[in-house]
Parts: sequence; structure tokens; C-alpha cells
Amino acid sequence: MAEENVARNRLRRLPPIRRARLWRLYAEDGRRFLDFWMDGGRSLLGAKGRGIGTTAKAVIDTGLTRPLPSIREASLEKDLLRRYPGYAAACFYRDEDRAVAAAAAFLDPGEELRTLEPFAAFLGAVESRGGGTALPRVAMPRLPCPAALAPAVLLFREAETAQSAEVDIVPPLALACAHRSLSEFDRFAEDYTEELWKRTDRRLAAYFERHGPCLYPRLAATAPAGVVPDYDRFFDAALGAGVLLSPAPEMPSLIPGDFDDGELARLAKALEAL
Repeated sequence: MAEENVARNRLRRLPPIRRARLWRLYAEDGRRFLDFWMDGGRSLLGAKGRGIGTTAKAVIDTGLTRPLPSIREASLEKDLLRRYPGYAAACFYRDEDRAVAAAAAFLDPGEELRTLEPFAAFLGAVESRGGGTALPRVAMPRLPCPAALAPAVLLFREAETAQSAEVDIVPPLALACAHRSLSEFDRFAEDYTEELWKRTDRRLAAYFERHGPCLYPRLAATAPAGVVPDYDRFFDAALGAGVLLSPAPEMPSLIPGDFDDGELARLAKALEAL
């Protein structure tokens, strides 16, 4: 919890934001920030994807914004199980905190709930928070959809286990937006490839260790002597250069789907000065 508070406090160093468009944030004072955080991958498709906002408006127009049973639940479950082979059932929750609380009943003492990140497929393996590569009995996929418009999900290896889980009824609005985000993710992934990611190496390789689209800061504890030991300074220098990094060093920053060399050059110059 203390680490989460530290991360939140770093985010509060951003000025008030008036608008987000794709991977850039526009502040009330006129500054612009390139988003390498993307809310931990939830906004990997950009601020609201290309069609998620349209989907949200269409569902809002039907009035389906409150928790109600919906056929969209079965459609979303089918899509998720196709994307995560080895799992037999999905349960839906209003937010990640409620999903984590429900999952606790199925975890061993001291076991951490596995979070399956939306960029895992790009890395050629099941990358996750929580450690390990074996398929856990229960896991929480992180959907590439803004948290305000998406449910939280638990995946279960055994359907019988899922039947005993506490579940929420979530608004059809969230189910529809999450489903749209998955189809957009497929199209986005066609161009979000090594060819794009390696364009960052020239400017950023000295300051980040890159694994696919994931950037881990080269801090003193994990990198050769001479690199930046203090993540607060690292984060603040990037912010001063117009780049929002992940507020937690253990969670990677993500290469945005669009950037220009000038933005990377300003970031490299700021980090070099540390």
C-alpha cells in the first residue's frame, strides 16, 4: 500500500490535464506530455482507442449504464477464453479491487494474484506481475481499455471453481467497451511491433533496458555504475522533458503507439543531465 501511495504522489506532479488524445496529454497550462505509462497498459490503445468512445456513446444512448444482466457477458467471456487458452471460465467485477478480493478465496497463503498484462503476447510468453510462468488457477487479465469503461476480470482454469466464486453484475456499458477494446487490440498489434519499438533504442538504450515494448529504467541497483540511482529524480526529469513514465519503477513504461524523434531526444537529454 505504501508503494501505491508513492506512485500516486508521483502522478500528482503532473499539472491538471484538460485533454488526452491518443498517447499525448494536454495540460491546462499549455504543456504536452507523451504518455509512456498508459495507466499500466489499460490505455495501450491511446486515451480512448479509436472506437471505444463511439461504442460507449451508443450504449449510453440505450440507457445500459447500470449493473444489469446482459448477453454481452457471454460474448466477452468467449473472446477472453479464446485469447487465454488453458482457462475455462471468466467472472466479471465492477473494479479490480473487487476482483482481487474475490480471488483471495482461491489463493494459497502468501500467494499473489497473477496479473496478465495486455502486452504479454508481444513478448512471446505469458508475462505477468506475480511471478512465474506456470498457468495459475486464477488470474486477472488487464484489459486494454480505460478502467472507467471496463470491468475487471478473473480467469479460472476450472469451470467448477468459477461457479463457487463471488461475482458482480456489471453494467453492459463496461462489457461492450471491453469487448470493443479487444477487437481494436488485434488491429493495433499489427503495427505495434519490433519495427516500431526499436526506433527508441538510438535515444533511450542508455537509460532503459527494453524488452519488446517494455522499458525498465537502468537504475544503480540493476545497471552499471554511473546510471541514475534515484527513481524520483528519473521520473521528474522525464516529466520536465514532457514524458510521463510509469510512476512505479517495478512496472515497465510502455512505448506509445506514436512518437517522434524530437520527443525522444528531449527525454534523453534530460536523463543525461542527471
